[in-house]
Amino acid sequence: MSMLARRLTSHKVAHVDVARAVRAYVSSSAYACGVRAHAGARAGVVRGGAEFGLPTRRAATNSKRAVDGARAGTRASYVSTSKGKRMPLHEHPLMTRERVVKLGIPVTFTMSNVFGHLSFVLLGYSYLTSDLLTLRALAVGGLSFAVVFQYFRAAPLWLPIRWNALFVVINAVWVAKLYYDANFAELYATEDERALYARHFAHMSMTDFRKILQLGRWRDMERGYQMTVEGEQNKNVFVLVEGSAEVYVHGKAVNTIEAGSFVGEMSLMRSIVGSNFKRPKNQMASATVVCREKSRVFCWEDAQLRKLLYENADIRASMQAAFGVGLAEKLFNHRVMSSKMFAQAPNEVRAAIA
Repeated sequence: MSMLARRLTSHKVAHVDVARAVRAYVSSSAYACGVRAHAGARAGVVRGGAEFGLPTRRAATNSKRAVDGARAGTRASYVSTSKGKRMPLHEHPLMTRERVVKLGIPVTFTMSNVFGHLSFVLLGYSYLTSDLLTLRALAVGGLSFAVVFQYFRAAPLWLPIRWNALFVVINAVWVAKLYYDANFAELYATEDERALYARHFAHMSMTDFRKILQLGRWRDMERGYQMTVEGEQNKNVFVLVEGSAEVYVHGKAVNTIEAGSFVGEMSLMRSIVGSNFKRPKNQMASATVVCREKSRVFCWEDAQLRKLLYENADIRASMQAAFGVGLAEKLFNHRVMSSKMFAQAPNEVRAAIA
């Protein structure tokens, strides 16, 4: 009786080993582990049957069928691509599990689809903003959500995932650069640059101001240096930062320009307005401007600045505003606001706006 009990117990243990091996294979979904489990279970059944005289062939067959079923279940968890490759199904419990929300009627959704909708919402909103930093930041968010949506699918869409990841990196670099320019660029400007920005260009962004700074340079002018020559093409535009200059029309001194004034800006503006806008060219200077004393100026080459203003509408509008304020100051200081002054002394008016 005890011998029979031992045989039955060993037979039961052998089948328990088979079941455990199959469960381990299914849970890990690893082919190699399943093969080893199957081989071990089969060996255990054969060994137990040989020792106690049980029907080993039937036990081994049952073991093989169980593991084959596990393999079939594993194959079902893969999907074939167009190139014949097998890729795992992304049945993520958080991202792909369907949820139901009752909003009058039941609405079924997955978190993956939520990321997809958010991606289109952010990208759509980015088309409505004119602020470059906001646009780039929205693009980073929208493309990142798109990557999540494209990854958690039955088969990840690797082509758009890779391209969107590249676009995320590019836009993230631009976000960092624009944020730096908007918040920290002024901290690294020199004292002269900050003073020039506060005096004439505070209405424009620091990013645009840095662009016009890159085109120009600081220069120290000796007494008697001619910044413009009447009747000749104007080659430079100046901001007189320190010192003063004398204005001559037909060889006669008609005005004095103090620090803080522009010189040569009217010739520049005439070259990019009206019929000259599509084909901007240098204009003739309306007066001769000569330094009365040693002066410090910020100088642009007319051709380079004109090209920038032609290509960048925002900078063009900001420069026109700065030139307009400077012109108003010249007119006010020279007192040429009456029509009588315009009629009686046109040369002085020309000198005032040189």
